[in-house]
Amino acid sequence: MLHCDLALAVRLEKAAAAMGRDVVDAHRCLFPASNAAWIDCAGGVASFLDEASPLTQIRGAGMITPTAESSLDAVEAFYEERMAPVSFVLSPFADAALFTYLSRRGYELGAFEHTLAREVTPHDADPDVVEATGDQEWSRAMAEAFFDVVTPSGVVLAQTISAVPTCKNVIVRAGDVPAAAAQIDIRDGLATLQCDGTIRRYREAGLQKKLVRARLHIAFNNGCDIATADVQPGSLSHRNYEKCGFQIAYTKVTLIKPCF
Repeated sequence: MLHCDLALAVRLEKAAAAMGRDVVDAHRCLFPASNAAWIDCAGGVASFLDEASPLTQIRGAGMITPTAESSLDAVEAFYEERMAPVSFVLSPFADAALFTYLSRRGYELGAFEHTLAREVTPHDADPDVVEATGDQEWSRAMAEAFFDVVTPSGVVLAQTISAVPTCKNVIVRAGDVPAAAAQIDIRDGLATLQCDGTIRRYREAGLQKKLVRARLHIAFNNGCDIATADVQPGSLSHRNYEKCGFQIAYTKVTLIKPCF
C-alpha cells in the first residue's frame, strides 16, 4: 500500500505547478496575441489563460518554503489586473500559515478534489487505445466530451493542453470516430493521468478504465514509478480509478477570492 508523506506530496504538487506553467507557455506559443501569463507564487505557479478558464488557478503553493503574507500581494495584483478571481488549489501538506493568511483576506471555499496515486507496475497495452497522431481529432473529441458540443473555446483549450511537450494524448475510437480521449503527463518519473473524457453517447461502456490502464502501460514503458490523478470525490472517475488500483493520497481544497 502506498503511503503518502510530505516528500511524495511535494513531488506531486511540484508536477502540478509545472503543468500550470507549461500550459501557459504552450498557449502563448499557439496564440502569440494572447495575454496568457504565469508568475511564481509561494513556491508554486499562478497561471492565467483567461478570466473564465478552469486552468486559471494557483497550484503547488506553500509546499517548499514558509510563506510570507506579503508575497500574496503580488499574486492578487496579478489576477486583479486581468479581472480574474484568485483560486488557490492547496494540498493539506501546504504551509499552515498560508491557510491563515487566505482566511484573513476573505477567501471562500470553492471545492474539494482527491489526489489519487499508485505505484506503476507492468500493464498490458490495450489494443483499443491508441496514441493520437495529431491534435485536431483529439482536441475536438476532448471538447465534445467535456462540453457535449464542439465549441471554438473548447477546441482552443484542448489544443493548448495537447501542445504541452511532456504530454502524450490517447484516444479510443468507435469504428472510425472518436469515443473517448485522455492525456498523460510524464516528468521526472511521475505520470499524471488527466483530461479523461468520454463523449456522452459512449459513456458507461468501460472506456475510462481502458484509458487508465493504457496510460499505466505508457507510464511503465517510460520509466515512471508513481502515477497520480485528481478526481472529484465520489465521482464516477473516482470509482473507476480505484478499480484500477489508485488510492487517495490526500484531499485538496480550492480557496477563491472572487473578482468584483
